[in-house]
Amino acid sequence: MSAIVAFQDVAKTYPNGVVALRGVSFEVQEGTCHAICGENGAGKSTLMKILFGLEAPTSGRIVIGGQPVGHDHSPRAAAAAGIGMVHQHFSLVPSLTVAENVVLGREPTAGPLIDRAAARAEVARLAERFRLAVDPDARIATLSVAAQQKVEILKALARNVRLLILDEPTAVLTPQETEELFDRLRHLRAEGLTIIFISHKLREVRALADHVTVLREGRMTGDAPIASLDDATIARLVMGRDVRAVRRESHPAPGAEVLRAENLTLPATDPADRLEGLTLSLHAGEILGLAGVEGNGQRGLVSVLTGLRRAASGQATFLGRDIAAMDTAALRHAGMGHLPADRYAEGGARTLSLADNTIGGAHWSAALGRGPFLSRRAAERRTAELIRAYDVRAAGPRALLSSLSGGNAQKLIAAREFAARPKLLIADQPTRGIDIQAAAFIRARLIELAEQGSAVLLITADLDELLSLADRVAVIYGGRIVARLENGPVLTPEALGPYMLGLQSAA
Repeated sequence: MSAIVAFQDVAKTYPNGVVALRGVSFEVQEGTCHAICGENGAGKSTLMKILFGLEAPTSGRIVIGGQPVGHDHSPRAAAAAGIGMVHQHFSLVPSLTVAENVVLGREPTAGPLIDRAAARAEVARLAERFRLAVDPDARIATLSVAAQQKVEILKALARNVRLLILDEPTAVLTPQETEELFDRLRHLRAEGLTIIFISHKLREVRALADHVTVLREGRMTGDAPIASLDDATIARLVMGRDVRAVRRESHPAPGAEVLRAENLTLPATDPADRLEGLTLSLHAGEILGLAGVEGNGQRGLVSVLTGLRRAASGQATFLGRDIAAMDTAALRHAGMGHLPADRYAEGGARTLSLADNTIGGAHWSAALGRGPFLSRRAAERRTAELIRAYDVRAAGPRALLSSLSGGNAQKLIAAREFAARPKLLIADQPTRGIDIQAAAFIRARLIELAEQGSAVLLITADLDELLSLADRVAVIYGGRIVARLENGPVLTPEALGPYMLGLQSAA
């Protein structure tokens, strides 16, 4: 095998003084799957952005196919060299259709007009070839997060790449969808495609990768064939120490009812938003895990419970008050917290500072100002405390949210929600796309919150996470709860599978 890419002493320091990479050197062999592991902020995404031409290194160089990359390296040049990249945060145009997004920039034409029929046919062919089923005519804004991920992958594969970079590609996929994706990626690798795979999940790295490179604080701490390293060794290379698994060891009796949903219905075109007579309840001191294949009403349920949408029928109450009569601000005042699945679209504003993002929903607090006036100093002091407590890798409270890695942005938003000590926390995919240590930290905080008497609704595609934290598990399928199960040794991911697929009911 020959190296398709070689990183030679690559370093990156940003103008604000943040050092992202410190002399990283390794090779990616052609026709292999090469995993890159590391904490949030370790430099993984920065290194891939340099390879894809989105950023330039401060020093060092990259060699692609034996040719050193010039100073004018760009995404266009990377694409010309056969490199494609699927970003952790989508780069799709919401108002366009799937077909329009996939062919964007190379649209087929019929005379002076875009040949939309040809575009739809091409996407349908690609979707069948790569086994990534999507509707070519669906608008991106109407798709679930999982469906949008498929479109991103199709968009990259449509350009005849020979090296495909996947930055946390399974963060928004269910276990079934992940296995389907891996199955296809194995076939593509067998056909000669080279894959660079960034992931925090060691199980996935071991299932797919031939070789692994580990980064920590911008430095390379390991580079070896995956078969030569066990999971504990990789974890130590990533973290610099052992990380203990987090579990809720006891399941105390629940307290007073905090949340009740009765026969909620929400008509919607997208199954991710549709509710069909959903009923559930949640009590103080309890973690209720919501399991389900993504796109079965989870998004609709969260939007109704957080006051973003109103159910067509049925009722939801929070501490005995009708949620439909309360807006989002009133719900937060009453003690509801929300850790959203999309950290940018719903959780924070990328163009605002960390201080501005952490005071969101708490700007009325007396500790942050006097009367109608906010104290910038108080806000920044509070943000600095959260940054330290949650180990957010950031330049400081005045840094923009967009300057943080995805995992660090998630930790900052989680810090904001936990600091409010909510009576109810709706945690939607709280550890998606973050590293081992950060995930363990957030899971421990969820347990701590419940032990302090808060109710937690945990929505996660990570069934191991769900079973390690939840007191009870509700399974959602087709917009309704099809099973209510007590957590215990006999409840396994395999046992949940038939309920999640709609083959069994225990509601």
